[in-house]
Amino acid sequence: MDKEMIIDIIETLEKRNVGIQLSVGGQKALEITVKDKKIDINIVDPSKIGLLIKEIGLK
Repeated sequence: MDKEMIIDIIETLEKRNVGIQLSVGGQKALEITVKDKKIDINIVDPSKIGLLIKEIGLK
């Protein structure tokens, strides 16, 4: 996943006024919402963040 893809996802979330949840092993790890150009990131399960980053290929 590259920077442009992340920016596109954020813009889409804001335009449609929706959020996104990311899961690892079937358990929710992260929620992202965008409103009024502000990004809200809620880390639901901090122990899963390292694995989540590895799985989606962020560097």
